[in-house]
Amino acid sequence: MEDKVITILSCPYFRAILIKGQLEANGIECFLTNINLVQPDIATGVNVRIHRSDEEKAFTIIEDMKDNYGDDKMKAINHLKDIRRILVPVDFSEFSLITIDYAIGLAQILKAEVKLFYSYYNPVTGSDLSLDGQINTLQIDSVIDDLATKAKQQMKILKSEVQKRIQLQNLSNVKLSYTLDAGSPADVILHQINKYNPGIVIMGTRGRGEGSYNILGSVTQKIIEKAKIPVLSIPEKSKFKGVDFENKVMFATNFDLADFKSLRKLMNLVKPFDMSINFVHFSRDETFKIDETKMNRLKEHFLNEYSEHDITCDNIVSTNIVEAMQKYIEEKNIDLIALTTHKRGMIEKLFNPSLAKKMLFHSNIPLLVFHS
Repeated sequence: MEDKVITILSCPYFRAILIKGQLEANGIECFLTNINLVQPDIATGVNVRIHRSDEEKAFTIIEDMKDNYGDDKMKAINHLKDIRRILVPVDFSEFSLITIDYAIGLAQILKAEVKLFYSYYNPVTGSDLSLDGQINTLQIDSVIDDLATKAKQQMKILKSEVQKRIQLQNLSNVKLSYTLDAGSPADVILHQINKYNPGIVIMGTRGRGEGSYNILGSVTQKIIEKAKIPVLSIPEKSKFKGVDFENKVMFATNFDLADFKSLRKLMNLVKPFDMSINFVHFSRDETFKIDETKMNRLKEHFLNEYSEHDITCDNIVSTNIVEAMQKYIEEKNIDLIALTTHKRGMIEKLFNPSLAKKMLFHSNIPLLVFHS
């Protein structure tokens, strides 16, 4: 018996593309008809067509998407409330103060609490100590206690310095606290995220010394990969320009559904600021026509959904994506890069050693990463 192709629904092009992607990801062959490629801005209904044998499964997937979309929208609405807790891991270096400047500047606008956090004991160090036959368990415990005491003293000094900055800048909306914990830095930071439930983590990014191209420190990289909340990574050479500075954000997209969830969070984050957003896709020659059509539909979506925001949509064609991205950032004076992690290892791929020498922009531009 012939497996007839049927139209399961008609909807705007943007939604049809998302549904098609979700159906195909679940093994359902999908076709779109009635697409106006000549005049993509015309809001015609696009037909989503599938094989009749897949009808029941497809309906279930589409209904799940509707439910998830509603949940995600509510989460985005509440995100501004969630972000009123900001976690800032520190290491008592001068660089930590740069990271803290970003945190207290953001906290002033959002009327948020900033919690400084330090991991004062690394189990690797402890295991090294235990290899020395001259050091017994009691001595190791004594060393750890000493580290905890010194860490608390350093944290009090740091908190005092930050409070002076808050008073000097008249940041009356900022609440400041701190906490310490023992353990491997990445593990205890992740534990603190689950315990404190911040809306965002702001961390420093540093290589392993002069000549190193390990752009994201191993701890920051691990937090970006495993944390379920946005992580703002501050490069060592970055400088906070003040809460009244007009920032330009570049959101790099692959038209993935997760990008639009992230974009809602970004919109809520930047809403209190005077920020413009460049929504950018970097295409290769062979995908340009399809990508251009997608971007045109997105322009219409943004006009309807985010008309109050200053949003620019660009589709950049190049055979060298890294160089094209660098050129775009320099020409547009981008102050913040935003993107979504789609899978483990994406960050290393984007900033791997073979590319780092070419990507000079990473030295002073913060990176805001949303979890997919």
